[in-house]
Amino acid sequence: MQTVRIIIDTAKAYYEEVLFFIVTGGILLAATFLVIPMPFALVGLWMIAHRAVRGLGVNWGLYWRAVKEYGLRSLQLTLVLALGYGLLAINVWFYTTPDISPFPAGVLAWIRPIVLVIGLVWICISFYAHAFLVELEEPKLLLILRSSLSLTFIKPVPTVILLIITLALTVLSVAVPILLLALPGFIATLSITAVRTLVVAVREKYGVVEAESQSAD
Repeated sequence: MQTVRIIIDTAKAYYEEVLFFIVTGGILLAATFLVIPMPFALVGLWMIAHRAVRGLGVNWGLYWRAVKEYGLRSLQLTLVLALGYGLLAINVWFYTTPDISPFPAGVLAWIRPIVLVIGLVWICISFYAHAFLVELEEPKLLLILRSSLSLTFIKPVPTVILLIITLALTVLSVAVPILLLALPGFIATLSITAVRTLVVAVREKYGVVEAESQSAD
């Protein structure tokens, strides 16, 4: 099963650099509290995962180079993703509050599932977005979002399964807070592995892919 292969490959790549992932995961969590540095720490971690999945060595020079080279793009991407979540939250609130929404109950019964599906798709796009940021040769914002959306629709079942696994690991990490240091690195490795594996599968099946995934230096 394709998803099982992704999980096994993720575990192997993560294990090889587990200490580095824990340290960079701690940096990401600290940066998250400061808000602004978070996207920069995020792309540094994803680049480490990118190298680990390819079986290449990692070091702090690589981490800081990724922060410098991809930081502003990561900031832009993160802001777009956050804006999308904000709009979704407003829509969920609007369509689930009877005193606010002007639509009758019959119409809302149709609109609410649509909003929830759109929300699920956006979460899937977010799962793949930073992986495409470091995988694409020319990581332009629209290309990243389009590639993430395409992979979500072409491979919906593996994507949803991976999201469920990510959610389960997040819940476990919240219950056991020490695991929060290890969680970001594993999610990054899972995301990178999924993109690389699923894009290859799409190429083999269709002969084309929405965007050419290239190895970043």
